[in-house]
Amino acid sequence: MPFDVKDILRQLDTGFAHEGGAPPWWQESWEDPEGFATALAEAHAGRGVPPPKSRPGQQYDFFHDLVVRHVALERPAFRTHARIQGWQNVGFRTLHDLAARRASEWADQGVEPGAKVCLVYGVGQELLVSLLATLRLGGCFTLLPPLGPRAMATRLEALAPDFIAAEPHQLPILRGHEKLLLKSRGGGAPGFTSHTYKPGDVVGLLFSPLVDPPHTPVPLTAEDAWKGALGDGMLTFGLAPGDVLAAPDFPVLQHLPALLFATLFRGATYLHLEMADLELNPAPLLESPLRALGVTPRLRDLLLKHRIGAMRNVLHWFRNPEEPYDAQAWRAWVKQCGLQAVPSSNILIDAAAGGAVLVSSRGVNDPHADVHTDVFPVPGRAWALKDPNQSGQGAPTDVGVFTLLPDKGRPPGHVLLARIRSRYHYGGTLGFRHDGRTYPAKEVTAALEGLPFLMGTSVVPVSTGGLASHSRFVLLAFTGHEPAPSEGEQEIKRRIEMLLGGDFLPDRIEFFPLFPHRKKGAVDDAWCASQFFTGALHRKATDPMFQALTALRGRLLESAGNPGEDGPSSTS
Repeated sequence: MPFDVKDILRQLDTGFAHEGGAPPWWQESWEDPEGFATALAEAHAGRGVPPPKSRPGQQYDFFHDLVVRHVALERPAFRTHARIQGWQNVGFRTLHDLAARRASEWADQGVEPGAKVCLVYGVGQELLVSLLATLRLGGCFTLLPPLGPRAMATRLEALAPDFIAAEPHQLPILRGHEKLLLKSRGGGAPGFTSHTYKPGDVVGLLFSPLVDPPHTPVPLTAEDAWKGALGDGMLTFGLAPGDVLAAPDFPVLQHLPALLFATLFRGATYLHLEMADLELNPAPLLESPLRALGVTPRLRDLLLKHRIGAMRNVLHWFRNPEEPYDAQAWRAWVKQCGLQAVPSSNILIDAAAGGAVLVSSRGVNDPHADVHTDVFPVPGRAWALKDPNQSGQGAPTDVGVFTLLPDKGRPPGHVLLARIRSRYHYGGTLGFRHDGRTYPAKEVTAALEGLPFLMGTSVVPVSTGGLASHSRFVLLAFTGHEPAPSEGEQEIKRRIEMLLGGDFLPDRIEFFPLFPHRKKGAVDDAWCASQFFTGALHRKATDPMFQALTALRGRLLESAGNPGEDGPSSTS
């Protein structure tokens, strides 16, 4: 199908009414993804920078397309701000030289096409240089921000990397994998061309938090990664050379490397700001002209708290539709920051699928609809609505599970889309999730085993209800016949943060001086949830007679020296 890319870009810049559904070209792109990608690539090649070396459906040279062809640009590729150092910039030429030298060093240590390289860095220059060095060599990268040692061990075991790149002070969390650590001294001399991937080659293995369990490595193909960067850079964010994109507080494992790829592909600048720094001083967010700003509820509330006024540096802001739909708070923020006439959109990004998968128009059509639930499947991707019963058949009604096609080898979809005439609305998720992300309940309860005052734990998801409906995860902590110690909650949080990381903390902790029901030695989660929701745990914990029985049971178990397994007739 012919696609007029100039007219497409004009429509996206001016916006379109959602009432009529997606424009004809958008719907046609779902039917002809290959033709649409080719049209975008041809239009992209004539935007004032050297053309990409890659060819859609044939070959992909990420290092060339992301960095090499932009080395003449004097603007930074990556920018960050720290409390002490202030602003720090890394240009495309510097990025090219550093990554090429690191690739030369790594090649001497055995990194070759197809090698699995795990990158253990926070977001910053080191991550970017190592990522690009891996792409130059044709490796398969994995992003793994530093977590607690137990969480790291679980993920490294699932990944089984060939090499690990990390800073020296990260060695304690890499115990048992020290021999895989790559050495980078900055003395390499680049002298070879970058690698070209085939469309089906796996360029990354990503730990997507949208997958259950979230420590499952998900393959990212070269085709998905390159087309995602092309579409997001041109259409989703409308970036041009020199533009700036920022998304503070957006979860790294869900959104990177997609946001980095989209930004670098267009010769734009990726701005990274830590929330801890913004909480002390949000001023750096106002100092750069932002072509696109990602806003989370936490960043929104922070800016409301600091009474930030007109944000004249923002040309487009976006939010994740899977986060709580608190329209009142969003509109209060829009009004306070003077963003009523600034385009806004819903954008759901899954880096393991290559980038954005659901988007809405970024034009301003109705000032009262700046926060909405409208989304469309991203242009240029084939998709289907599948039956929520997870049978694999098509949805028989206008509500179904959004599924990218081909779906073979992909993790199952989790987003419910509701079709109302020609419009699509984000309708929630299959099962309970934390803003769309899977909560690693089994990892949390396993990490708590061995705490002396706990007889067992279980995680129960709870829906909050209302317009801002989302899930909260409650940790049920059973303390047996002894009450919880005064420092019990702090000790649980400390154990989780030490072994796993702060992102693993539950929303709430409830203590019960009871013994949990067990099956085959493991806590029976179904029993725990049923007892919690019916109020039985609360009644038993406050009933004198039942507490006496619990104390008797505790003495018997102490005598036996083994908690054993509960039978069907267990009363607790």
